[in-house]
Amino acid sequence: MDYLVVKNLDVAVIVLYFAAVIGNGLYWSSKARHSGDFLLGGKSFGIFSTLCTQGATMKGSGALMGYSAGAYVNGAGVLIPSQCYSLGAWGAILSGIARKLKKCSNIIDIRSSGDLFLKRFDSPILKKLSGIGGAWLALSIMSGNMAAVGLLIHLLFNKYGLTFEMSLIIGMTITIIYTTLGGLMAVVHNDVLQWLIMTPLIFIVVPVMLVVYGGATPAAIHKTLDSAQYFSLRPNIWWLGYLLSGVLAACCDVNHLTRFITAKNEKTAVKGSLLGFTFCTLLAGLVIFFGLTAAMLIDPAVVGDNKDGVILALVSRILPPGLVGLFLAATLAMTISTIDSNLNTSVLCITVDVIEPSLPEDISEKAKLFYCRIVNFVIAALSIFFVLKVKGIVAIMGMGFNVYSSAFFVPLMSCMFWGKANEKGCLAGILTGGAMAIVAINMKLPLPVVWGVAVSLVCTVIVSLLTCNEKNRRGLLPGFDERGKKIDRQIFIACTLGACGSLIFSIGVGLWINWICIVAGVVGMIACIHTLDAAFKDYQAEA
Repeated sequence: MDYLVVKNLDVAVIVLYFAAVIGNGLYWSSKARHSGDFLLGGKSFGIFSTLCTQGATMKGSGALMGYSAGAYVNGAGVLIPSQCYSLGAWGAILSGIARKLKKCSNIIDIRSSGDLFLKRFDSPILKKLSGIGGAWLALSIMSGNMAAVGLLIHLLFNKYGLTFEMSLIIGMTITIIYTTLGGLMAVVHNDVLQWLIMTPLIFIVVPVMLVVYGGATPAAIHKTLDSAQYFSLRPNIWWLGYLLSGVLAACCDVNHLTRFITAKNEKTAVKGSLLGFTFCTLLAGLVIFFGLTAAMLIDPAVVGDNKDGVILALVSRILPPGLVGLFLAATLAMTISTIDSNLNTSVLCITVDVIEPSLPEDISEKAKLFYCRIVNFVIAALSIFFVLKVKGIVAIMGMGFNVYSSAFFVPLMSCMFWGKANEKGCLAGILTGGAMAIVAINMKLPLPVVWGVAVSLVCTVIVSLLTCNEKNRRGLLPGFDERGKKIDRQIFIACTLGACGSLIFSIGVGLWINWICIVAGVVGMIACIHTLDAAFKDYQAEA
């Protein structure tokens, strides 16, 4: 791929980045002394750590390279589909899940989504199914990013004879070292490091260089590119479909739920996640700008059929040696942050929901920590093997995303919020929703997650109502049993302002530039933070 030009200085920067990641991970690994630290980081992460890990986890190199390629070909219309998962994540906060789940985890020691089913319905089978499903979802996301890491390292070092297979193993070995030793404690603090690397590069350095040295001024871009093709935000039915898919998937994403649980307190869970999702929403606008700039500067013949590489061609043309390496380090940071978080989540799901219930009750913390590390290593090693050896594994595992959301969205929401839900209804919803998603995928029906969730909803409600009686009816869990709380209404208002503000701001940047959207977006985001801080000030005073 001749369009990516890498100098020796760039290679040195990448090597230094890997050394920093390993060193930072090993340092924080020494802080993980028992299984609670390994799996949940002691539930002690503050607002900034939560911001960084939520933001870094959600956006991998697929978002940076894939959506910039989409804008390169189709223009700013790609912006809305690129935001759907971020907007869905906002739904997990404004619906009250973040605050209530954190409160619940403090009262009855919730560690996973499987624990929610166990504590509410006393159902070991739902707990195990939730653990297996959550691990599958995490591995689905992880597999694609593993391939991306292998490709990026291969592009950087192929002139030294490094094959894709060797590159994949090197990238994953770095991740395995600190995740196996430190668990979530190392993962989150490496997410902080990697967020600090990628944010100034992607939000400041690259945009400035594109404008100053690439001539990507608003006037130049609008003069060069066809308005009908590149600057149309005309809505269509697919936007609604993508939005529904994003909301359904993000609200029950085990990564988000884990970060809510591991935050220091309720305010941290809400505000840290809110800021992290704001970061992701704003990032999408910049990525669209990168794609539009590439459409102005990069000849299609340079990248050929591999449009995903257009962002690499762009930075090779604009950035000097050293900064190219820093940009690639930022891209690797995005990808590795997604990998390590999903690896840790899969270990959490398997250990807490599947293995731990079978262990002796008097097992020591040292033994639990040993099991956690063994599970981490085994899952990572098996993932490498499958990505390397099984043909089409990324596409196959990609099915897991639709299947998990179809199976678990309705039962999980019912477990948290619906008083008449019971074990049989949730079990019916999981089985039928997952099966319907598989059928929809095989029949090539559009938006299989919508089909799966619809069937899951019908079965969960009907079976729960038919089998619900006073003997098996169980009340909602602590936190979720609250009704009419002022704090929840204020969080809803704040998150609505924040989601709308950050989306409008990203549209203003993606259209390069609409100042009305940018100003309106800033006003919305400021109002969001002010409303949220005032809400928690009153809430803490009442407590």
